[in-house]
Amino acid sequence: MDVFAAAAAPTGPVCNTGPVSNVVIPVFNRPTATCVTIEALNHTTRDVPFCITVVDNGSEPELRRRLLDLHREGLIHNLFLLPRNMGISCACNLGWRAVDAPFYIKFDNDMHITAPDWLDRLFRLYARVEPRSTLGPSFSPEEVRRQPHLRCEDGELGICVSNLCGQCLMVPRAVSDILGYWSEDYGLYGAEDGDYGLRMRCAGFPQYYYYAAPLMEHQGTNPRDYDLRLLDKGREHSRLFVEEDGGVGLFSLNGYLYNICARSWRTPLRYRVLDVTRSHEVILGEDPAYAPVARALRLSRELVNKEYARSGNKGVIGDAFVRKIKRLWEDCGQGCSTILQEGRA
Repeated sequence: MDVFAAAAAPTGPVCNTGPVSNVVIPVFNRPTATCVTIEALNHTTRDVPFCITVVDNGSEPELRRRLLDLHREGLIHNLFLLPRNMGISCACNLGWRAVDAPFYIKFDNDMHITAPDWLDRLFRLYARVEPRSTLGPSFSPEEVRRQPHLRCEDGELGICVSNLCGQCLMVPRAVSDILGYWSEDYGLYGAEDGDYGLRMRCAGFPQYYYYAAPLMEHQGTNPRDYDLRLLDKGREHSRLFVEEDGGVGLFSLNGYLYNICARSWRTPLRYRVLDVTRSHEVILGEDPAYAPVARALRLSRELVNKEYARSGNKGVIGDAFVRKIKRLWEDCGQGCSTILQEGRA
């Protein structure tokens, strides 16, 4: 049984004919910005067929009712309502997997499309780069032009040497077939775009900025949109790199594991969809297959912290220690050897 079938709109010819791109909007509150985002997308051209998939991450009831209305009106093609905030990666992955489209676009709910042919122009830019590459927005011409860049009638592209911003990021199937989805390791504070950038660089796949100002605008973020009882973004950002006890942060740890080719660059999903009701409510469960990954992360952190305290950087990049870490990940079925073979195919 297709658990995603109940979330599709009864109308929506774009999806019925097969979208080229699945535009996934993760939503957590921000009702005004969210509605502006969805309505603006619906006033753009369909030269490149796309569908709009919205995943609500436990917003206030008023916004959820409005999303149901927009779905009934055909402005949202696929709608999923999570019972609580499961984190941006979980929400985005749910929407990503729901539609079999050659291209996935993560689209934040505070972005406002201003150019009706935005997607057509993005695809014309994509046609100028390698198939295994990603495109992400930059509103700074200086950032776009900092590295080797291209200016043409369709816009501007520049090489990104770190990671792309996830505001309106396009991932082709040529990439996701190898690297998979956003990492769900990080909980509420996604770090999804940074983690994907790490994996792109390890795989040798290029990332490109496109100059976004002619295509869209950022509506801005109101601090009141975030419940600090649930998430202190500044604190969580710091913990990605260094834990409060001085140990290695999860983002830094994953970067190390990817770079030494210990951990697979195709990260497994932590959550699986058990059912989607006719009222678009999603029932999730933690995938038992993720348990060995969580254990390997915990053990890797303990080993890295201990070795670093004893021998510093020299110790954690030493051959004997690296072999130990690689064996740990091979034993849990998430080693890097398989994906290295797939990447060469």
